[in-house]
Amino acid sequence: MNKKYKILIILSIILAASWLAVSFFSQDKKTAEEYANNFFSYPIPPETKMLEQGFDYGVGYGGGPSGNSGRPIVVAYKKLSSELSEKELYDYYNEQERAFEIYFEGDEEVNKTPDGRTWYEGKTRENLHTKDNTGEPIEFIVQVRSEFATAFGDLARY
Repeated sequence: MNKKYKILIILSIILAASWLAVSFFSQDKKTAEEYANNFFSYPIPPETKMLEQGFDYGVGYGGGPSGNSGRPIVVAYKKLSSELSEKELYDYYNEQERAFEIYFEGDEEVNKTPDGRTWYEGKTRENLHTKDNTGEPIEFIVQVRSEFATAFGDLARY
């Protein structure tokens, strides 16, 4: 085999190995983004407007739903404004067995990781207001968090 073919084969192997490494190390981000997009596609209630949405992933998001054991956690949230009552909103997001966290204005606590990533914690009220908010919409946050079950992120779907 002449020298040109050997160099071509070596370069091909290096390119293939580089592509595999990039794919391997970006898989968690792709899985987290897919999880967040699945959550973002969940329809919002009537008389409700989207204010903001975002997602991130890492190991520092409040220990995950049951402690994270060093595994990455994906966090996705929507900030919304609605004229519906707190009870109607809570019922809307909990009509099926899903793991939505719902924080009404003033009930949420903003948390940040040491590198500045944000997620929400808070308390869920037991006595939700049943009065609708026509003309005076309330703001609230709907958030989901899930641990990656493997290095490639076997996550729940929303």
